[in-house]
Amino acid sequence: FKPNISTMVGALYKEGDPRRDAGFSLFYSGINIGALLGGYLCIKVANEYTWNAAFSLAGIFMVFGLAIFSFTQKTLGPIGLSPMHASPLISKGRKKLYEYMVYAGGLLVIPFILLLIRNSDYSDLFMYIVGPCTVIYIIYEMTRGTWDEAKKLIAAMIFIIFSIFFWAFFEQSGGSLSLYARYSVNNQVMGMTFDPNEINNAVNALFVIIFSPLVGLIWLWLNKRKLEPNTVVKFGLGFLFLGLAFYVFYLTRFSLDGSGKASLNVFTLAYLVVTIGELCLSPIGLSIMTKLSPKRLVGVMMGMWFLASAYGQYAAGILGAGMVSPKENASLSDSIFSYTQGYYQLAVYAAISGILLIIISPLVRKLMGEVK
Repeated sequence: FKPNISTMVGALYKEGDPRRDAGFSLFYSGINIGALLGGYLCIKVANEYTWNAAFSLAGIFMVFGLAIFSFTQKTLGPIGLSPMHASPLISKGRKKLYEYMVYAGGLLVIPFILLLIRNSDYSDLFMYIVGPCTVIYIIYEMTRGTWDEAKKLIAAMIFIIFSIFFWAFFEQSGGSLSLYARYSVNNQVMGMTFDPNEINNAVNALFVIIFSPLVGLIWLWLNKRKLEPNTVVKFGLGFLFLGLAFYVFYLTRFSLDGSGKASLNVFTLAYLVVTIGELCLSPIGLSIMTKLSPKRLVGVMMGMWFLASAYGQYAAGILGAGMVSPKENASLSDSIFSYTQGYYQLAVYAAISGILLIIISPLVRKLMGEVK
């Protein structure tokens, strides 16, 4: 659903509308309401009942979301409809047939998705195949359009490639940071008691909800004064903030309490910095995909943006596994040292990526042409 909904948000704005980045920031705040509730409830329900019950909540609330969308989609007018629906050359009956075929196709792929989930070897094979095939298809599409379109698609691919590295660092939240929170972080934040993984799962979404509208307003304020940084620089800032965040995660090794565990306060502060970096990159990335893509490829490029996040999560698992202490039955201090040393390395890599993006920003801006 994410690629389609994001494409619809882009369609709400005309080309060149300076409010688009701010609009995506507001949209990003909205979708993180689900991330906040889901992240918190998942841990709460899993601790009280079972993990099966916790993950079942995802399906239940997706049904609620789909129902809300079905009842309110008329307010969007033609936005979100496929070009086929706008064509007077295709009969209503044929349009319905195509629609039902899409639904049927969605149901048919469910067994294949289950197969990927249950067998990691198939997941690996899928990742090795789908990415290269998608890139080949985009190269083919570049040959079909104009040189200006091709340059914009090249710029879009640069953003997508860098986003893989961003998500590889960011998605430690679902791996190494989750384990770090569970075993190595205390349960006190601002004098209140929380399961550290409740913070790990939900506080990023909470910060997004709070700060996303504010960041959107800052972009508008800067735009009116002709000071708004271009998209490439925003991406670079996202990496720099991410690097700073992982440096704060590294600093948790110096915040140990009497039991030898790291401070949840410092851990939470790191997530605040992570969120600022995310808001400089993720909603902006959604926005720029709709700007750089030819109309015939907006959905495909939005799909590639989310495919990049899948590759980032895949890489995140590999990176996180490398942070585990090599010592069998490692002590708490050894575990903290091993994880935080890994976070220090990620901080350095993220900072280098951010600086590189800012350096190459003039080149990417030329590829983007008139797109702001």
